Amino acid sequence: MRLLGRYQGRNGEIEIVECSWDGTRVYFEEGVRQSQATPDGESVFTYVKLMDELLSRSANILVLGCGGGNLATRLARLGKQLTIVDNNPISFVIAQKFFGLPDDLACMVSDFRKFIYQDDALYDGIAIDVGGPGFRFADEFDAETCDAIRARLKPGGRIVMNTLVMNDFDATPDRIAARLAGDALHAWIVDEQGIEDRNAIIACLPEKRLNAWPELHNVMSGTQERWSIRRGRLRGRDLASGPRSR
Repeated sequence: MRLLGRYQGRNGEIEIVECSWDGTRVYFEEGVRQSQATPDGESVFTYVKLMDELLSRSANILVLGCGGGNLATRLARLGKQLTIVDNNPISFVIAQKFFGLPDDLACMVSDFRKFIYQDDALYDGIAIDVGGPGFRFADEFDAETCDAIRARLKPGGRIVMNTLVMNDFDATPDRIAARLAGDALHAWIVDEQGIEDRNAIIACLPEKRLNAWPELHNVMSGTQERWSIRRGRLRGRDLASGPRSR
């Protein structure tokens, strides 16, 4: 690997390295790989490609979280109108310099929760890809925050979120999905069951059927990974007594 840059971000040291065997670039934050993509921003991660497809029916998208900017870069190339929010301003610089993020996008420096509560615009798609060292999804996406995120949707809009799952018994994605979906949307989980410490996609959509989405299956079948689609196991009413840790 070849070191391309080292930066101090709000959550710790960020290193950008280039892989000698394939030319892809990796965004490390405090030693944790957050992004990996070609120099023009094409992600190697299947979860990013799944999020792309799940957001393909949206035109005006709020992107919460930048990092290497791979998701935003792809959506911009598909002609989407984007507003990108990240509390780490150096992420925008890195994404533009090393990963092909267009420099004419609306990039807002803010904590995603603060932005959601202050913003009064409506979007037909919201993409969420936040995290980093010490980030606790269950705490950050409480019921009040999820209600505020859903309130930024136009009728017929959708929310697509990347989260981390410890194991098959981790109920965090189902709880967050139920909070984000409320009574208006259908909650789905796109996941690789059986793998510990994995990415999973929460999709809160107006569509009642997701298994019949052929383009989504094309993404899943184009990899050796074992992605599958299931419905969220909880609804908002199931959370009335409050979340419990497992």
